Amino acid sequence: MFHRVSSSAARKFVVAVAALFVVTGIIGAIELLLYQNELLMDVVPHSLIYSSLIVGLGLYALLYRSKWGTWLAGLGLLTVLGAVAWLVEVQGNMRLIALPLTYVALLLCGTALLFFVKPTSVLGRGLWRFGIGSSILIFLFTQLSVWGLFSDSVIGFKQANFIALSLISVLVLLGATALAILLRTYRETYVPRVRSQIVIILMTIIGVSIWYSLSLYELKTQSEKAETKIELIAQMIDETLNMQRNTAEQMQQRFVAARDDATLSRLLELDTTRFEADNPIVRGFILYDAQQQVLMSNGYATDFLAANMLSSERFLDWLATAEQDIRLIVHGTSLATNDPIFIVSTPFTTPVGERQQLLTLLDVNKVIATNYLNYFDAMDTYLQFSPELLMSMQGTAAGTSTLAELKQRSSHFITSSATIGDSGPITFHSVLSDYSDIQNGAQLDQLLLWLTFAFVFIYILAEDHALRAAKRQRELAYLAKHDDITGLFRRDAFSGALALRDQVATDRQRSLLFVNLDGFKPINDSLGHTLGDKVLYETARRIETCVPHDALLARFSGDEFLVYFEPTSEQVTQEAAECILQAVRKPYEIDGIDIHLSASIGSASNDGLTIEGVHLIQHAEIAMSQAKQLGGNLMQAFVNEMARDYQQQVRLRNALQIALDKKDFQVFYQPIFNTETRAITGVESLVRWQLNGEFISPAEFIEIAENTGQIIPLGEQVLDLVLSDIKRHQELQQIKVTVNVSAQQLQRYDFPRFLAGRLDHYQVAARNVTLELTEGVFAGETASTIAALQRLRDMGCNVAIDDFGTGFSSLSYLNRLPADIIKIDRVFTHGIADDPELFAVVQKIIELCKQLNKRVVVEGIEDEVQLNIFEQLAVESVQGFFFARPMPIEQLLKLLVK
Repeated sequence: MFHRVSSSAARKFVVAVAALFVVTGIIGAIELLLYQNELLMDVVPHSLIYSSLIVGLGLYALLYRSKWGTWLAGLGLLTVLGAVAWLVEVQGNMRLIALPLTYVALLLCGTALLFFVKPTSVLGRGLWRFGIGSSILIFLFTQLSVWGLFSDSVIGFKQANFIALSLISVLVLLGATALAILLRTYRETYVPRVRSQIVIILMTIIGVSIWYSLSLYELKTQSEKAETKIELIAQMIDETLNMQRNTAEQMQQRFVAARDDATLSRLLELDTTRFEADNPIVRGFILYDAQQQVLMSNGYATDFLAANMLSSERFLDWLATAEQDIRLIVHGTSLATNDPIFIVSTPFTTPVGERQQLLTLLDVNKVIATNYLNYFDAMDTYLQFSPELLMSMQGTAAGTSTLAELKQRSSHFITSSATIGDSGPITFHSVLSDYSDIQNGAQLDQLLLWLTFAFVFIYILAEDHALRAAKRQRELAYLAKHDDITGLFRRDAFSGALALRDQVATDRQRSLLFVNLDGFKPINDSLGHTLGDKVLYETARRIETCVPHDALLARFSGDEFLVYFEPTSEQVTQEAAECILQAVRKPYEIDGIDIHLSASIGSASNDGLTIEGVHLIQHAEIAMSQAKQLGGNLMQAFVNEMARDYQQQVRLRNALQIALDKKDFQVFYQPIFNTETRAITGVESLVRWQLNGEFISPAEFIEIAENTGQIIPLGEQVLDLVLSDIKRHQELQQIKVTVNVSAQQLQRYDFPRFLAGRLDHYQVAARNVTLELTEGVFAGETASTIAALQRLRDMGCNVAIDDFGTGFSSLSYLNRLPADIIKIDRVFTHGIADDPELFAVVQKIIELCKQLNKRVVVEGIEDEVQLNIFEQLAVESVQGFFFARPMPIEQLLKLLVK
């Protein structure tokens, strides 16, 4: 799961951790206001309140890359550390912290240092890693302490605040995790959306609030137990002392009522004996006269006197101030022994008028019924007589201590006052001595914090997965509509958008530009598709700069683009087209290579008519084709005549395919004559196509076949018809039969091999066949073309160059190409009788061919004058209407017989 966590999800987790720190500080501040000194311990210690707030805000500052925010956070932590160290070391206020001061200093100093140092250098990253590692070690110590796996001596402090420890453990680990995430993603600028932050913060607030409520409930329960124990002890003391006071008053009344000394003596002996026997709390009695002389003692009182426990001046002064009231004191010296004593003074007057005091010694340890306090064993309670004298109320000989010693020994206690008799409020301190209940509760409650962040993490993962899925969905939706190279609409998406415009733009001026790059294919072929894609991308950007911002743009096909917009006038359309032409003409600098291109643009507008977008595309494409035919690098606006021509071409193309499928083509032959003998030395085969009873001009359908690739099956059908005629008619086997071969046949597959197979199939000798190719085949003069021609000659076929001088004529390649015959086009034949310059050109061509041992055939002889001229130029072979028009095989055979 974790390896699929994106950096955005990780940074959202930082938001959750920062929120945890801030919420902890806020809750701690609220606790400080509401429960100050009312609890045994703080759920959030004071030092943790300020440091949590500062660390949380510092994490936010790191997330938002705020330099001043992180520095202020670092200074704040150092300030908190200084204040805590002074309060703990100088004033001894241990309640401020839940960890030993050394740990607190390490955490606060380390975090402050990370706020000051950016993890952008080797040193910075090293310090961050060290700080994160140290935090993890402190987490292990605190967490093991929460679990009770470390003793107090190992962890370094006693009577730990396990509730705060459990919180600190979570904070330290999650804080280290947040810092590790920031270290890994520090150079990223992604900040979670406000909505995501709010949800994460709310989840954190809910989880921490529930944890705090449970922890506070448990702590308040323990605190209430401490308060209850104080109340019970005070009640027990009050009841016991009241009972002793009442007993003393009864004895006082009996003693005063005695008639003589003998009766008083019997009463003293009887009452003290019975009182001591009935009250285990009574340790003995001492009788003093008016001069503080001991008249009588019994039981423990005798030993008490013998130990000089009642010889101090302070005690004697107290005795001397006796009047008629029953008095009670705590014997301070005895409190330091195993037998702390309460003394009850019962003054009375003897029958003879002498003043005496009967002192009753009460065992302090038995003032409290400890069997009623078992439920409160986790608390030790002390009665404060003064800050320098605190007496243990545990029912055992626990001795005394001072308030300072108590605070030094334990930080977790509650101070409360209770009224005993008429003495007014008396201060008690209830100290937590057994932490097991709080520790167990802290362990369970801590699980809630872990679960909270588990849920937060799951939410972040779920949201991240949903966002990435939505992003991927948007990307797929975008790619479904947009070209992945240029970012423009795809054809189908463009058509859909255009259809929507059809519904709302019926009464507006509408224009569509069809842009085609001239000569783009050689760039892909020579420089690679990667560079070609960059050219297309740059072209799309250039087109965008030339059209209105609300225009629809699409990549129609490989190097074709569509632009639809609604101009205010036709001039705007022309200006946009001209801008695109100029933009495409500018050099492209791609990967250090300068590339020059041009474009052909077809423009179509509705001219105020209701024309659907799909028809605008058709019209613009037709106009673009017209621009291509005119040489490219220009814009052509669509006119209706273009559509008619285009429709005618489409009809012819479809009919041509049907004819190919049905093999509806015929072959006519035009004889080639010898100028000296007037004999037929060869024939040229010419394809004829009859559609709906009329012959279609080869000039029309041959061009279509060349453009559509249909020329290959057409050429193969013609070859089969010619070879079939040669096989069937012996007359044709005596002469050369010329067959036209398309450049595509020679370039797209192994034509020599194909021809050899057909010759073998029809049992026709190769020497009977002359292969006639237009000179366009030789324009590139590629090695493969030359090799193919040479193979044809090696088979025994003659090779003729047709239409010489009309296209790519170059006299320089005549001596290099394996051609046997040069056919001079009818363009040179027509008008030669009246044009001396033309005559001179033709004469030089013929002379050059003879010098290169090339035979010459002149086409287009239409009268005797032309024939005589070429006879004078020593041309051996001619053909044209003067001798014979192309004819079916049947007419040719008759002519051959003649």
